[in-house]
Formats: sequence, structure tokens, C-alpha cells
Amino acid sequence: MAGAVLVFGMARAGRLFALLHRSRGGMELGGILTLAVFLTMVIFAVRRRQVAAWRSTVHVMSAAVVGNGLGIVLIWPFIPEGYAVSLAPMLRDTIAAGAYVAFLSLPMAIGMLWLSRRFGSHSLVTERRLRVIREEWRRRFARQGATEDSTDG
Repeated sequence: MAGAVLVFGMARAGRLFALLHRSRGGMELGGILTLAVFLTMVIFAVRRRQVAAWRSTVHVMSAAVVGNGLGIVLIWPFIPEGYAVSLAPMLRDTIAAGAYVAFLSLPMAIGMLWLSRRFGSHSLVTERRLRVIREEWRRRFARQGATEDSTDG
């Protein structure tokens, strides 16, 4: 979890640094990297089947909230003197807002994670369904091949 916080915080810091210096390309790249890191965290949470869905969800959301705060701390030395902001209130508000949103979306996120584990690509339901679909395709292609062979002769 500490690694997820660090990587997410660095991605957020990169985007915030680009925002601070008004670099459109840097902001877009930072946004893409932030999304990629978040999706990687979600993928790892889905793949950790030995951990309960609610616990994995809390880990991902906590890593995102704390990583966001870490991103602010990482760019703080680069903020010019003319900006009338202080670190403590900004950090407090960022973490409070992130925790509030995480708390409100927690039931839906837990449900989605549970569903992805239950009916995802490695569940018995989807594996059986894929097997049934493959068998049907084989039968159809075998019939088409036999029909084409009989019409050629």
C-alpha cells in the first residue's frame, strides 16, 4: 500500500507541477499517468482475491486520498512566493474532501469489486460461457466447411 501511495503521489505531483507552470502537455501527460496508476491499483485490488473486497477497496481509496496529499507536499517547495496559500489548510481540505468522497462511494466501490471478482474473467461462470461459445463456433465452422466441401464436388 505504501508503494501505491508513493507512485500515485508522484504522478499527482507531476500533474500539479505542470499545472503550476501552465504546461498543457505536461498536465495531459500527468492526467494520463495518474489514470494509469489508479487503474493499476484497481487491477491489483481485483487480482488480490485472498483479501476481502471491502478491505481491498479501502486500500485503493486510501492510497488515492493519501497519494493526493503526498502530491501536494511534493510540489510545495516549488510554489512561488507570491501565491497566498498555506500548506496545512490546503492539505487538510484535500484529505478531508477525498475521505468524504471515498466514504460516500465506498458501498458502490465494494460492490463493483466484489462483482468483478465473482463474475470476472477467471470465474467459473465466464470460463464455462467461453467454453460454450468456443464449442458453438467450432460446430458452425465445421458445418460450413462440410457444406462448402459438398457443394464443390
